[in-house]
Amino acid sequence: MFEPGSRSKQVSTFMLPADEAAFDEALAPAIADLGQWETHDQRALTITLHDSLPTAMRHDRTQAFLRLLGHDGGTVGPLIQYLHTSVVTADEAVLAATGGHYRATTERPEAMSPGRLAFKWFPDDEAGRVRRDFLVLADLAWKALQAVTSPHVETEAGKPLRRYRVGAAAKAWALDRPGHLLRDYALRLRIRPVHRVPDVAGAG
Repeated sequence: MFEPGSRSKQVSTFMLPADEAAFDEALAPAIADLGQWETHDQRALTITLHDSLPTAMRHDRTQAFLRLLGHDGGTVGPLIQYLHTSVVTADEAVLAATGGHYRATTERPEAMSPGRLAFKWFPDDEAGRVRRDFLVLADLAWKALQAVTSPHVETEAGKPLRRYRVGAAAKAWALDRPGHLLRDYALRLRIRPVHRVPDVAGAG
């Protein structure tokens, strides 16, 4: 819901741990002195800083937040949320990397639901330096995501959907399992089929 004075952005993501590592590798050099990943323990009301997104996701398993570095060594300003992709699978390597919480069964077949990269903030509530630097941080995060993902997600009817990005590992997982669903709540999705060009070498 729109709130007056707010600014927001969101992209839905299909990403496995290997894709998260690729995203982090693309982003980390650009934000070395600008931002850092953190996780929140809601029960203990504590914030833990992490050197990388993979480290943060191993700690929390569900989500992590990218935030500007402050002068005191902590973090300041709005949050950029990274929410993990939920994948129900029998793939032991994926289960090990994601904590093994979503093992496929006869009653619950293999499927994947997107996470997201998103933020919502109120520029007028922030100091000038934070407003300036947060725009830079968000821009770097989206550019890094686009560099390591593709927009090859569409409806079952073949309609392309620009609000989704898929990492190489997640794309390979889905293409290796034709008939298994990508779901975004009631919306059923698929990876855009690869149309192979016939090999005409030597023809004629």
